[in-house]
Formats: sequence, C-alpha cells, structure tokens
Amino acid sequence: MNQIKVVQASYVTDKGRQLAEKLFSENSDILAEIKSEDEKLSDFFKRCFEEHQPIVFIGAVGIAVRLMAPFIQDKLKDIPVVVIDELGHFVVPILSGHYGGGNDLAALLTKRIGATAVITTATDINSAFAIDVFARKNGLVISEKEKIKKISSKVLRGEKVRFICDLKEKEFVGEAPVELSEINRNVQNDGTGTLCIPDFYIGDKKEKKLFDDALFLYPKRMVLGMGCKKGKSFEELKTFVLEQYDEEELSKNLYAICSIDVKSSEIGLLKLCQYFGVKLLTFSSEELEKAEGDFEESDFVKSKVGVGNVCERAAVLGAGQGAMLVKTKTSRDGMTLAEAKRRMITITW
Repeated sequence: MNQIKVVQASYVTDKGRQLAEKLFSENSDILAEIKSEDEKLSDFFKRCFEEHQPIVFIGAVGIAVRLMAPFIQDKLKDIPVVVIDELGHFVVPILSGHYGGGNDLAALLTKRIGATAVITTATDINSAFAIDVFARKNGLVISEKEKIKKISSKVLRGEKVRFICDLKEKEFVGEAPVELSEINRNVQNDGTGTLCIPDFYIGDKKEKKLFDDALFLYPKRMVLGMGCKKGKSFEELKTFVLEQYDEEELSKNLYAICSIDVKSSEIGLLKLCQYFGVKLLTFSSEELEKAEGDFEESDFVKSKVGVGNVCERAAVLGAGQGAMLVKTKTSRDGMTLAEAKRRMITITW
C-alpha cells in the first residue's frame, strides 16, 4: 500500500471520541470516516477488511486483536490497524506495519497528538533496510513472501544483501542503503571463488537456475487515469473499474490511479486507491494540458476543470517517461477511465 489518505476510525469511550475529534477534525492530510453509533464493532472491522480500508482504533489492544483475528489472512494483503489508548499516550501499529504502511501512519498520528509510537518490527527499531517497505514504495510485487524473512535476517546480522536489477529501462534515485550491494548478473564469482548469487532480483520475468533462490520482485506497469463527478462513492467507482478489469489482474499489475488535482481529496477515489493498494497521483490542468498524445477532448470538461480530457492525459503523465496509452477513454454515469503502460521504472532508495 502507499501513503494512507483515508482511515476508518472507531472508539469505545467518551475520552476516545474526544481524542478522535482532536486527531481528525483539523487534519487535511488524513481524512477519517468515524464508525456510526449503529454499527457494531465486529461489523465495522469486517467491513474495513473487506474494503481494504485502514483502521485507527482508540481503545485497548486486546479488544482490537480479538476483533480483527477472524479476518487476518496474508501479510501482503492485510490492512493496517493502528491502536491508540484513549488518553493518547501511545500509538501502536499492530497489523501490516510494513507493506500496508501502518508504521508510517502511526508516526504521523504520533506527531499530531504528541504521543509515543510503539514500533516493534525489528528492521524499524534497528533503522535497517526492509525489503517489503522498499517494494511497497516502488510499486514492486513480492512474488514469494516467505523469502522476506531471509533477507531481513541477513540485514539484522550485518551481512550484505546482494541484488540484481535486470530492468531494461530504469533509473535509480538516491543512494542505495549501506546494507545492499548490486552485483552484475554476468559475473560468476566475487574474486574469492564465491558465487555471486543475488538475495533479491528485480526484473519483468522470474529467472530460473542461478536466481531461483532469490526473492523475485517485478514492477507494476499498469496506470489508470480516472475522472469523476464530485461525490462519486467508493462503491460506484469500484464497480466501474471492475466492469473493465479482473480484480486479480489489477492486484498484480496496477501501479497507480491518476486524476486532476481538484480530485486529490475525493474520498471515493482515495478509498478506491486503498482498496487496490496503490497511490493516487494528481496533476494540475496546466500539467495535463502538456501531456503528449492524441486525446479525446470535451469542451464541457474543459469548461469545468480547464482541460478537455482528464483520464487519458492523467494516465499518460502518471505512467511517466515513454508511457503508452493502451486503452482510450471509457465513460459511464459521470465517471471516465483510461489506461497507460509504464516503460521507465524509477527505483527510489
């Protein structure tokens, strides 16, 4: 998952309600939908897991554990759950701290109320490289989650983690962590007779033989551009997207959903992104106007937002350098959708 923009919040006591109001009433970077009084806590947790929406629970950790236990399935698919005591002393991410972004959410909430974050993941408390966080932030799919532990163990033992990036069109931003060492796939040993076998491998196809034991990461290349009327619900947007695509296909390939900047706080779009575990990228009308390509233009849309086409232009911009528009605009009931494919893959350390 990427930076969390919307959370589902609940509390048990009046003090918990007051803390929720303090956390979210004046918060522009995280929106919160508060559980209604009529919804049972067990139903609330079930709904959040089904909709893939992060939970902020103000109450006891034990209560949260019991409520979420029936729905936990997979560390790469489970939602982030963050628990805060009703006095606001401690913020505790108890599920999906890495891949779901729970630790990042806890850090943000901690700053907001001056609390103490209780982080227990070993790589975090040792300020060490975490392969699952790296993959999440770069839109890379982890093919075999059981190999995460092997890499984390090497990092925590102070051993170098070797990797190969075999993407044809790529760029690196920043310096690689000191725990990592990039190796050349054509070099058979390191000069001492030791085979240069990577611990993780970034490519578009899984390599066999020499790289079979490595954790394979591949980039998501699908980018969806979307436009919608104000107030379109998460359910409407989700139904529209799933009319065009298979959910499994999206889980393996979708990198981002893109739109115009006036939609940056559109709660339906934000929840849709969290459902699919992707980021929402937005662009100004001026940026969209500069997108290169032949697009289906609408005078009505231009009169409303300053540019004649949102979904196609946003998809191309979101896909980056060398992007290809592979599906032109589809529209229904005030919603539009287009698809572009990423070519250049940027790896940010």
